[in-house]
Amino acid sequence: MKDVNLFDRVSWKAVKEAKGLTYQQIADELGLFRGSVEKWFTGEKRPSILNAIALARVLGIPLEKVLADIDDLDVRALLRLSL
Repeated sequence: MKDVNLFDRVSWKAVKEAKGLTYQQIADELGLFRGSVEKWFTGEKRPSILNAIALARVLGIPLEKVLADIDDLDVRALLRLSL
């Protein structure tokens, strides 16, 4: 699982399919509506940064991979603290 960034829906889809997860299962884990999650995967909408991080957790994508594309060290530190 290399080069996965925070909003890489192609990688999300690949991981989702590899794990055999449905949109409903992901939505249940996140406490959200299925339609909201589906829109993230289709590109119709983007999740908030916190929802994207939560999605990465559900998909099993390591936080280091998720934060790899964020260059600002202060932002990275704040995100780590908020989790």
